[in-house]
Amino acid sequence: MIALAGGFQLRSMSVDDLPAVAAIEQASQVTPWTLPIFHDCHNSGYDCRVIAQDETVAGFAILSSVLDEAHLLNIAIAPAFQRRALALNTLKELIRDYRQRQMRFLYLEVRASNVAAQTLYQRLGFVISGERKNYYLAGTDASVGRENAILMTLELSLQG
Repeated sequence: MIALAGGFQLRSMSVDDLPAVAAIEQASQVTPWTLPIFHDCHNSGYDCRVIAQDETVAGFAILSSVLDEAHLLNIAIAPAFQRRALALNTLKELIRDYRQRQMRFLYLEVRASNVAAQTLYQRLGFVISGERKNYYLAGTDASVGRENAILMTLELSLQG
């Protein structure tokens, strides 16, 4: 468990957290993951974390890793807890943790339209390393179309 500013903590996600995590996902994503997807991530040994204050889950992050590379699969903060630097502080802790694990790279995809998230990631040292065409559904209705993803990479072996 890692203390974050404002009385929040970053800790491992438990099965009991999954309904709150799924609710945050529903409230904050255009095409949200479902509760079964979160169960699969938790049961598959992914690095699943929650940002909590007392018993209230304010956000989450899910990462996978292979050899010396990590992939940020999903991160979200509940709308009521946004604009408190929770995502920034969580990412800083995750970066520190993965550096200590001697991982070399941290990858992520972000919607091309999500300029605020891209700016946050760049602030942390991520660089744009590619684009995935038509990666995301543009809405819950597939007829709405698709949106490109920006692939971003952080070289963890560099000091930051």
